[in-house]
Amino acid sequence: MDISLNIILEELESSKPLCYIRNRSVRFSGISPIVNENIAKDKLIICNLSDALSSEGKSDNYFIVLIDCRLPKESYALMNMILIDEMISIPELFIRVQSIFDKYFNWCIKMDQCLIRNRGIQDILNLSEPVIGNFITISDSAFSLVAYTTGLTTNDELTKRLVENGYHDQEAINSFSKNGLPLFWRDMNDIYERPETVTSCPIMAKVIHYNNFYYSHVVMLCEKHPISPALRDKFQILIDRLMVCFERQWVENNQMPHVYDSLLIDLLNGKELDRDSIMIRAKNSGLPTSGYFRLAKISTSDHNGIMLQRLCQELSEKIPQARVTLSRDMLVVLVSMKSTREAYTSFRKKLQDILNSYDSNCGISDPFFSISDIRSAGQQADIALKARFGKELLINRFENRKTGRVQSFGECYPAYIMVGTKESHHISRQTWAYRALQKLYEYDRKHDTNNLELLYVYLSNERKASETSQIVHMHRNNVIYRIGKISEIIEVDLNSSFVRLRLLMAYEVFSPKGE
Repeated sequence: MDISLNIILEELESSKPLCYIRNRSVRFSGISPIVNENIAKDKLIICNLSDALSSEGKSDNYFIVLIDCRLPKESYALMNMILIDEMISIPELFIRVQSIFDKYFNWCIKMDQCLIRNRGIQDILNLSEPVIGNFITISDSAFSLVAYTTGLTTNDELTKRLVENGYHDQEAINSFSKNGLPLFWRDMNDIYERPETVTSCPIMAKVIHYNNFYYSHVVMLCEKHPISPALRDKFQILIDRLMVCFERQWVENNQMPHVYDSLLIDLLNGKELDRDSIMIRAKNSGLPTSGYFRLAKISTSDHNGIMLQRLCQELSEKIPQARVTLSRDMLVVLVSMKSTREAYTSFRKKLQDILNSYDSNCGISDPFFSISDIRSAGQQADIALKARFGKELLINRFENRKTGRVQSFGECYPAYIMVGTKESHHISRQTWAYRALQKLYEYDRKHDTNNLELLYVYLSNERKASETSQIVHMHRNNVIYRIGKISEIIEVDLNSSFVRLRLLMAYEVFSPKGE
């Protein structure tokens, strides 16, 4: 740990030091009372001016000196020196400068100990309050508050609202957008300073990026201590420690949410957000605002969260395009994909393979095309997930759904519409189509046939005998003959599109147990 020249000069400000050190970026590891050419170049030597002027090789060392003689006429003779003109002794000056080093060394040591003990961001800020002295907030990419200097106060209204609400409100977001800040933050990698724009005082801040995503934002209000080179150096020391926390969170993804978590959760929970706010937060979180999306909800039997964490990690690794977050003891997976059947089939198969390992189940929404439609997609995924746990239906066996862990909303939509209530379920069992299936089921049991399955496959494949024959492993001519016999058994005309639709709807709710 080294202390910058800027910090030392600021700490010695009451002594009105005269600085003849041109390299203002120089840093020091400690101090020494000895004027000797063997002294390390990063040590700051404390002595009288006369001793410094008479030392050999003094141009390679840096000094803080008490003026005890007449100043030389040539200013270059004072190169690399800080002059103090006070009636104090060398030991007193040494103690004063050493106290500066002790102050910052102790600060850094305590922060490093926090990091070793795996403590969090708030602990680092708490240690920084007495050293930096300005109000600091840390927010995530969705403008939600992560930590702040709890022992300090501020008069800035925007910051006070952030602390009070736990997030930047719509008024603040509108102000950010009006001043072009989202684009500025996207491209800003260094510590930056800004005058009074959206805040009532100048700020010094750092935007944290990972994988080109806006991850977090550390903002210091320069309200009590104005912007200066020393303040920037102190802020950099703080940022260096916070970066360890941020990097740890990015890698582990266990202690802190993903960058997009708070936005997804807000949308899923129906929080009122206008479209501009959603678009800004989505871009800052690295989420595409439009495209071809599917949303999945996954439920496990895990009650302590360990399985969910492992499942979350595996989903992120094996489905790179997935954004995975935890909401109400469920994993929510948002995927942007190509609008092709192959892409969806591949995604679904990967989900199926992963969920088999975790004894977990999943509901998937219909496709949607804007990030602002996530809430509706979440409701669809909920319905599909509940249907996955529903009663055993005969068509589960036909399409191998029973062993599958993934259910789409499209697959369960007809049943959802028809049996949304006990009354509608009761009514659906009284229809001619339902009774026709019941009749066919009883016929199959009596004669050991599979007419019920054959009819379903035939209707699902739009009465294509060749495709049906391949699925049920039966000759095409045999399919045609059997379908004719089925039509006679249930006494319906399968040439009617209305009849076919009613029969398919009945299949969605038909249970051989009559439930």
